[in-house]
Amino acid sequence: MCDYASQKGMMVELEVFDFDMDKAALIGPAPYAARFAADMRMTHSNFGLLVDLSHFPTTYETSRFVIRTLRPYITHLHIGNAVVEKGLEAYGDQHPRFGFPGSANDTEQLRDFFTVLKEEGFLDKETPYVLSLEVKPWGEEDGDIILANTKRVINRAWALVED
Repeated sequence: MCDYASQKGMMVELEVFDFDMDKAALIGPAPYAARFAADMRMTHSNFGLLVDLSHFPTTYETSRFVIRTLRPYITHLHIGNAVVEKGLEAYGDQHPRFGFPGSANDTEQLRDFFTVLKEEGFLDKETPYVLSLEVKPWGEEDGDIILANTKRVINRAWALVED
């Protein structure tokens, strides 16, 4: 896949997921993803990792640990939320709004994520990284309100990042 993408001038990005909670997907936690990415980079410079804040609690890891472990291989950053306690509403990789009852991520976790990104040099305007987000309404929640809440949490978290 990387060979074909290279011919088209494209990157291949693998998202780091949980290994035993919800999706139990291809790669995760961070040390396994780092080992895989290092092997891939030996032959494919167009391979990178997408790290998702919503997956950190599902792999029992912190922003600091994930970002520092995967630093050389990260090509895309993603923010969201997750519920990690089995049996609770929106359990797993459902990307509920920040502040959802029983969820793992809110303003403080996003502030920590932004702080680590800043410390590790990811917030460079000359060579910016892709930063995307994923939140979705749960049940009858209004999508416009969910988006407004997400913007509020991002703005508040960023305001709390120390210079």
